[in-house]
Amino acid sequence: AARPWSFPAALVPVLLTGAIVYKSGEEWSGLELLRALVLGVLVQAASNTGNTYWDFVNGADTATVGAGADKDKVLKHKGVLVDGLTDPSSVFFLTMLLYATSAAIMVDRLLASNQLLAVFTAGILLSHFYTADPIRLKYYALGDLAIFLAFGPLLTRCTTLLISSGAAAREDVTTDVLLLTVPVQLICECILHANNGRDIGEDSKNGLRTLATLLGFDKARTLFLAMMVGAYACVSAFAYRRRSPGMLCVFLSLPLALDAGRRFCRDANQMADLPKRVAKLHMAFGVLLIAGLLSAPPYPPVPAVLRAALRVGLVLDPAGGACPSAHAVRPPAPPVA
Repeated sequence: AARPWSFPAALVPVLLTGAIVYKSGEEWSGLELLRALVLGVLVQAASNTGNTYWDFVNGADTATVGAGADKDKVLKHKGVLVDGLTDPSSVFFLTMLLYATSAAIMVDRLLASNQLLAVFTAGILLSHFYTADPIRLKYYALGDLAIFLAFGPLLTRCTTLLISSGAAAREDVTTDVLLLTVPVQLICECILHANNGRDIGEDSKNGLRTLATLLGFDKARTLFLAMMVGAYACVSAFAYRRRSPGMLCVFLSLPLALDAGRRFCRDANQMADLPKRVAKLHMAFGVLLIAGLLSAPPYPPVPAVLRAALRVGLVLDPAGGACPSAHAVRPPAPPVA
């Protein structure tokens, strides 16, 4: 029910934020980065187990789950409660325990920062009420937005506040974190959208309104492909803006993206494990983006380069004209009489 294969959805945004803070030159804490990673995994696991519990309680997961697909291809978490082998109350208890543990490891920092407390609380609420009563965001086509916010801007802001107060106070770093996590979150949304696209039939039958059921299968597939393309387009734009061609190494993950795009089809066996395949793409995409970002040299702005060249190569006379620098070859001095 915890779905460890989905943990990169929380790990990648935290690691990417850490890479951006590192490149900013601000002091940062490796221990706090580790705390952010553990926090991300705990909340991701709690969100997953909670989703398993509430989908079962609300009738979204029934005995027909995975109908039409080979049983060995259907994700195991879908049958955790449906098969009757696990007590639903134990899954609910595990969910609450995971949320409580995430709060416990953060308590010292939460008491010291109102901003961190607000960000943490908002993320926990969105994660929990993704499927939990009485709000059930997923069932009103708001699940995609909830997950995007919880594991995107909120998780990355929480990470920045944890690991570096200096970076958190800088507008340029905050902007970079928000922008560079967009392509990662688009791929993350593809995991969720693949899951909901696969379940369109069952969700529609049970009266659940996810974004995929509202769009219908064909338009849902178009959105899935658009988010994929958008992720790579965003990275290309950032690479150009930052003069960092190394970021384009994310295109090494393109074969995984093309495979995922082909599998989003009406074949139940192709769709059965598509979320897990997209999760692998998300991990590869994120790791490559982080590697590209870290390998990029710290190019200074062009005006600064010109000013540095002027200082090294030229000496300005008081009238504002230029004369040869001190390093230039000078004619020999006349002999002393």
